[in-house]
Amino acid sequence: MNSQNGSIGLAIVGCGKIGRIRGKFARNYPGVGWIGLCDIDEKTGKKLAEDLNADFFTTDYEELLKCSEVNAAIIATVENEHVGPMFTSLEQGHKIIIEKPLATDPVKSAEILKAIEEGGNDVVVGYTQRFRRRFLVAKETVRTGQLGEITSATSRAFMNRMAPTTVVAKTEYRSRLTPMVVSGTHTLDIAFWLMGNKKPVEVYARSVENTLVGLGTKDGTFGIVTFDDGAVWSMSMSWALPVVWPGATYSLEIGVVGTEGVLTIDDTHRDLVLATEKGHPTYRTQLNERKNVSFLASYPPGDVVMGQVWGPMREETHAWLDRIHTGLDTPHATAQEGHRNLLMTMAMDLSAKRKKPVSLPIDPEILNEELPMK
Repeated sequence: MNSQNGSIGLAIVGCGKIGRIRGKFARNYPGVGWIGLCDIDEKTGKKLAEDLNADFFTTDYEELLKCSEVNAAIIATVENEHVGPMFTSLEQGHKIIIEKPLATDPVKSAEILKAIEEGGNDVVVGYTQRFRRRFLVAKETVRTGQLGEITSATSRAFMNRMAPTTVVAKTEYRSRLTPMVVSGTHTLDIAFWLMGNKKPVEVYARSVENTLVGLGTKDGTFGIVTFDDGAVWSMSMSWALPVVWPGATYSLEIGVVGTEGVLTIDDTHRDLVLATEKGHPTYRTQLNERKNVSFLASYPPGDVVMGQVWGPMREETHAWLDRIHTGLDTPHATAQEGHRNLLMTMAMDLSAKRKKPVSLPIDPEILNEELPMK
C-alpha cells in the first residue's frame, strides 16, 4: 500500500492512554483505510479494537507490523519497550510516529537512528508541546528573525507527583526514568527548537533527591547548557510538587533573549482557573485526593469536550496523518532531534551525578556505563 495520496494502513502498538487517543483521531481520518492494534494486555487491546472497530488485533507486535496492509505505525508502548517494535517497523519500511524517547538505552537509540537514516524511513517523535498554538507562533517569530541572534534562554517547568507515580511505577527499571528523561525532555525540545541550530558544547547540572527517592527517581534537575557561539540556556525541572498542585501536568515558562528582541512564553495555564467544591473530575490521582482548584487546559494531550479530545495531540496526530497521506511539511520533531534530546537529558543526569560539567557531544557508551539501567 502506498500511503501518500493512497489509503493508510495503520498499526498501533500499545493500546494504553496515548494509543487510544491517537487511535480515535486516526479512525476518523478520511485517509485511513485499515487499522490494526497490538497490546500485551489482551483485555485492554481488545477493548480499544472494539471501540475503534479495528480490522485486526494481536498481542504479538511482529505479527501486526508484518501484515501486508500496514504502511504506517504508531509506537505507543511504555518507554522501555520501544526498541523491538521500532526495528520491526523500520524493517517493513513504515512511516512512523513514536512516543519519546526512541529508546531509554542511548546506544539502542543511536542504532535506531542509524537504521532510520540508512533505510530512509520517515520517522517523527511525539513531542506534543510543539503543537500548542503559542509555541508554533513563537517558533515562527524566531524563524523570521524577529529576535535577531539568540544569546540566551531560560525555562522553568513544574509538575505534580502524578507523573512519576504513574510512569515510573510501570517498570522495575526506574533509574533512567528521571525527571529530565521523561518530562524535562519536552522543555528541552522546545528550548532547542526555538534556539535553532545552535550546537551545545557543555552542560552542568545538579539534581535534588528527597521526596521521590522511595520511587527510585529524583525530585528535579537544574542545569546550564552552553553553546558553541557562547549562548546559554538555564533550565529547571521539578516533578515533585504535591498532588494538589492545580496544574494537571506541565506548567512551563520560557524566556528567549536575542540581539534585537526578547520573547517570553507563559504556558503555566494560570489564565483559566477552576475552583469548585465538587473537585474537578478530569484528572484523578492515584491517591484519590480531590483537587478543588485546577488549571484548566493544562493536560498536554488536550481536553475532553462533548466526548472528544481537543488540543495539541489532536493537531499533532492529524498533522502526521496529513504528512504521510499528502506529503505536508510539518513541525514534528525528527528522529535526529529525538535522539539528541535523549542524549542531552542523560548528559544532564550524568553531570548531576558527577557534580561537574560534562562536555558535549557525549558517547552513548559512556552514558550506559555511568548511568546503568537498574
